[in-house]
Amino acid sequence: MNIQNISELSRQLEVLGFHDAGSLLLKRICFKPANFYLLQRVIKEKDVMLFSLYFELLQKTDNYLLQYYDVTLQKANGGLALPVDGVNPAELEKQMVAIDWKKAFSLDDKKSWNAEDKSTWETESRISGIIESLSILEKSEPGKIIASTLKQKFWAGTLHQEIVGSIPLVKNKADVNQRFYISEDGGGITTDEAYRFLQNKYMEKQLQLKKKQSDSGDESIPEESNGTSSSGLLKKKRIAGRGKRNRVNQD
Repeated sequence: MNIQNISELSRQLEVLGFHDAGSLLLKRICFKPANFYLLQRVIKEKDVMLFSLYFELLQKTDNYLLQYYDVTLQKANGGLALPVDGVNPAELEKQMVAIDWKKAFSLDDKKSWNAEDKSTWETESRISGIIESLSILEKSEPGKIIASTLKQKFWAGTLHQEIVGSIPLVKNKADVNQRFYISEDGGGITTDEAYRFLQNKYMEKQLQLKKKQSDSGDESIPEESNGTSSSGLLKKKRIAGRGKRNRVNQD
């Protein structure tokens, strides 16, 4: 295991904006995989940035190289305030804040308990209720996005995989993502620069959506409408219809 290589990678990540990643690199590289991903979560002005950094072992060496990272920007919004299938996401978030999840997912944390004394298993009872609420949310498409967001927020950095498996990343239509490559000399886009880029991409996406709705003259048209021939034909029919009504009024 090349400790010098791990130190260099750790310094590289520090420059890019990923702090205290040395031990995470060490845990993965000690198994000597051909490649691996390192997941990082960064908060920027209440927005969430989810990073997936890809490392690859150089052939005939014991050096790993950071090749690129994928990042998804999840914008902060009021979506958690709306109840979904009887579950209030805002209240569920408060319940999750009150749990020490690192301790909850630790399989080595032993304590005495008594089936007759509820105080010895009260935390586990609350966790059971939270898991049940998350399961209810995941039964609907809007709820899947909320459940995924909450899990990423509270479970990232814990040993959740051994107990509940990996966290499915359900994309919100408002999310924007991008892949950034690392140059041969190790230089790359920092987390701050990536945030500014994705902020601009998000604003561009919103402006395009507003323009699409304005051009259509009908907000009932699905957001997925992307200017295909069918949507163009629909617009022409609307315009033709307006023209006929105007001629009738003039006559």
